[in-house]
Amino acid sequence: MRVLVTGAAGVIGKPVCELLAQRGHTIRRFDRVPSGGDEIIGDITDGALVLEACRDMDAVVHLAALPDDAPFLELVPPNVIGLFNVLDTARRRGVKRVVLASSVQVCWSHGPHELRSGAQAEPHNHYALTKLWAEEMGAMYARIYPLSVIAARIGWMVRDLREALDIRRKAMTRNYISRADVAHFMACAIEAASGGFQALYAVGPEGQGSYDLDTPRQSIGFAPRDYFPAGLPFTLPDAES
Repeated sequence: MRVLVTGAAGVIGKPVCELLAQRGHTIRRFDRVPSGGDEIIGDITDGALVLEACRDMDAVVHLAALPDDAPFLELVPPNVIGLFNVLDTARRRGVKRVVLASSVQVCWSHGPHELRSGAQAEPHNHYALTKLWAEEMGAMYARIYPLSVIAARIGWMVRDLREALDIRRKAMTRNYISRADVAHFMACAIEAASGGFQALYAVGPEGQGSYDLDTPRQSIGFAPRDYFPAGLPFTLPDAES
């Protein structure tokens, strides 16, 4: 399958590209910085460039976005305009499957026993709101056009030691997902036969009591493996007693 990965040079994009290539897919990378191979360098807000990037693609993994909460007007260009460019271009180019990066922040679990489904939404910041809009726009395009869309409610992708210490200190490891697991989710989502629109949780196995992980297993075959801190690309020091 020919797959466009936006945000290919990012923390999620790199392992996703590696795994998709290992599984025999042909990858085209899109990012503002070089990442190697067949790539288009530019900004996701450039509609003409996105149109060119989607040429001859079977599927898109859309990861390009501002990944943290920020002033609203900074979030809108990448997270809203960029999203529209990808979905509308995919529709125009006849792409069959788009996988959108959403976030668990759309429906953040504040307790280990609050099981959340993909149908629930309760954003608490503007970043989460843009991700809810991504889901709604994806659902609309899947409803109106012959386009299948999966929104991945991605857990806490720990990027560095500071974040690793933070997630442990806050006792929020139920939200953790490793690089290997998130790449596996994207591969499953690209390859799944299911159509229409789905919002599915991409969270590690420790999140079973907080997030619906049964539906992604049944729908796309995603079964996470890594409990925190497994899968981190660095060593986490022992917790202080």
